[in-house]
Amino acid sequence: MRKRFFLLLATILMCGAMTTVLTSCSDSDDDNNDDFIQKTVAVLLPDGANLARWATDKANLEAVMAMYGFNAVFYVAPETPEGAAQQVRQLNKAINDGVKYIVLTAIDYKKINESGLLDQHPDVKVVCHDRIILDNPRIAYVSSTDTKEIGRTQAMFLLNHYHSTGAAFMTLEILEGPQTDVNAKDYYDGAMELLGKYIDDGKLIVKSGKTAYNDVKADSWSVADGKKEMTERLNSYAAGLCPDMILAANDNLAQGAIEALEEAGIANMPVITGQDNTAMAQANIQSGKQTMTIDKNLKDMAYNTAMIVNSLIYNSPIHTTHRISNIPAVFSRLTVITQDSHQ
Repeated sequence: MRKRFFLLLATILMCGAMTTVLTSCSDSDDDNNDDFIQKTVAVLLPDGANLARWATDKANLEAVMAMYGFNAVFYVAPETPEGAAQQVRQLNKAINDGVKYIVLTAIDYKKINESGLLDQHPDVKVVCHDRIILDNPRIAYVSSTDTKEIGRTQAMFLLNHYHSTGAAFMTLEILEGPQTDVNAKDYYDGAMELLGKYIDDGKLIVKSGKTAYNDVKADSWSVADGKKEMTERLNSYAAGLCPDMILAANDNLAQGAIEALEEAGIANMPVITGQDNTAMAQANIQSGKQTMTIDKNLKDMAYNTAMIVNSLIYNSPIHTTHRISNIPAVFSRLTVITQDSHQ
């Protein structure tokens, strides 16, 4: 009888211990699942078809988000009207999947606003990567560069060249990006802060007469659209002649300008600016076709983006003195690249 009692007691104790272990494992699984969900981040970017830099951004963000231990889900779409609509659908999917932290580079920021998705889900935290979404109070932070400073830097480069020649005046043409990218207008505004007075005073002559943003913006950031715009500008010049300087907002527009100039039989390239420090621009600078580009230090930008997301997840402070359209911003540094640069 005593033997049967102890066997029964041992069985009860063993079952109790197994129940405790199973309960403990179940609690741990729930905690891990909650942490996995909490660290899920949707990243919405343009694809690299028009601008190679987006493929670089994607690779940088993948690396730094893995370092932070995020469960990062990436979506890409082309920089076209159809791609802008696709990106809205991607945003809707991410939100419906329960993602609370979103990194977004808008293909067309107006389409994001028109969707109303961010207004409908105020609990979702959005970090704009490189491009801010204007007129939307649901944006938490911006990780970018000082976009107006990019325009000012390009303009100052051109003005330094103008002053170094001692010429009374020089000719200039302006190639800017599309209005779907809010940064494009900032680049233009920054540049015109410095160039405007010289144009008004006749020291910089724009023969095409195209100086207002709506007149100088391209349909896209593509090389083809840059070439189309530059070909049109050359109609204001005699055969075999071209402007002394070209303010090209990025490297694709600079490449488009170069191709248009070469087709027009121009052998000696004018001073041409750029932005993004692409492999194409580096080759053009080394061969003397492009004069400068601006490196926006995309690895720094990706790190800043992930740092902001991490701070939002854990509700820790983010220290920044910068703001874009009243949204707190963290800027990556700018570096001017020329033939003389040592990288």
